[in-house]
Amino acid sequence: MPVPAESPYGPVDAVAKWLRANGIDPNDVPIEGPITTTRDRIHYAALLRDSRGRCYLDRATGEAARAPRWAVLRRTPPANVQVTALT
Repeated sequence: MPVPAESPYGPVDAVAKWLRANGIDPNDVPIEGPITTTRDRIHYAALLRDSRGRCYLDRATGEAARAPRWAVLRRTPPANVQVTALT
């Protein structure tokens, strides 16, 4: 399945580059997010994986299992990456 060129946050390549610059593997973040920032952190939903490294379904929702995560905000998002800043 091809990766779309755009995400709700901007161009997929730009979002992935920004996530990597902040120590986050973009493959662990669903393309639809959520991704938000605070003064010093990035908050996101991480896809959960089994022991083989494969994403698995949440039995309650039938969707990919996710868990909230955060990382230190090392680099602010560039102008073409639009994430919601929480106060």
